[in-house]
Amino acid sequence: MRVTLWSSKTRLSNAVLQNKCLHTLCQAKLRRHLLSVILATMALRAQNKSLLIAVAITFWMLTLWFWPGSLDNSFVEKESKSEPQQEALYRSEITQANFGLLGVRFYESQEGQPRWEINSEFAELHRKENYAFLKNVNSFFFSDTTQNKIKSKSDYGRSWTDKNIIELNGNVSIESSRGYLFWMDHLTYDGKQHEFKSDDLVQMKGPNPKRPVMLLKGVGLNAQISKEHFILNHNVSSQKKLKSGDWLKVFSKSGEFFTGESRAIFLGGVKSKMPGMNITSDVFEFSSEEGQENVQAFGHVVLRNKDRIGYAERAFLEVGGSEIILEGKARIESGGNIIEGKRIKLYSDDDRIEVEQAEGRTTNDTAR
Repeated sequence: MRVTLWSSKTRLSNAVLQNKCLHTLCQAKLRRHLLSVILATMALRAQNKSLLIAVAITFWMLTLWFWPGSLDNSFVEKESKSEPQQEALYRSEITQANFGLLGVRFYESQEGQPRWEINSEFAELHRKENYAFLKNVNSFFFSDTTQNKIKSKSDYGRSWTDKNIIELNGNVSIESSRGYLFWMDHLTYDGKQHEFKSDDLVQMKGPNPKRPVMLLKGVGLNAQISKEHFILNHNVSSQKKLKSGDWLKVFSKSGEFFTGESRAIFLGGVKSKMPGMNITSDVFEFSSEEGQENVQAFGHVVLRNKDRIGYAERAFLEVGGSEIILEGKARIESGGNIIEGKRIKLYSDDDRIEVEQAEGRTTNDTAR
């Protein structure tokens, strides 16, 4: 860590001071030589003693007049007083910072384990307010349980040491251990809770940001770093590219995303669309494990597949598979017929339906 900010200005002031003093001394010497030449010429031309005495008196008076006295010392004193002293040598004339640092590194550990680390290209320390202003910030935050590292970048930041809070601003990005990239305008790190918070529009893509298979967007963020658990608070929309190459699209009031598990949960008025099927529910969960993509829906589930509409408290299916399972007050409506049961299994590739403890009626039965 090098303290170099504003020291170049002090060196520059000293150089200017030396040049001014040298210039003043040169002028004085030039005047003395010129007077000597003039008076010597006058002395040679003098014809009598009285004229020579007059010349000497004139030389003495002119010497007193032009001889440099305390001018140089007063100049040096005046200039030196304008230079800041001690700590003020590093004081900014633009901001209220006490001093600045180049190449700054902050870090915190707990019980021997790293908790976070901040590297900044430049920092200003404000001792009265007890914070450091940061520029071009690269940060690392570590999980307490797995020691997975979450990376962060931003244009600016503030580190409040007494509050254990770090504020990041301007092109803020967070990259999880598996490569999921979130970005927003502002982000706050709460060191006491080891959490991220933001009220901004938040977007995500990954796990390879250059060729993402999942896109996520919402307003407001809360994230638990240790679990790599990210919560979007409002107006959530998501797209997931399935193994088939088709896209699953989900819209909800809020959502949760576990980057370490590649699992997403959508909450509140959920509407989901996938090839050949639409599902509305209170909760919708998508997970991907070992190449297998699974969907679960809970609460007031309504499923539309072909010309069939299914109702249940829970629904389960494997994406790309042919089975759809409805449980809890399950009911199927198809072609005017209604089938109810404790558990209903649909086959999406044909019209087969399997029902446990079935109760069924047709349109004609209803009319009776």
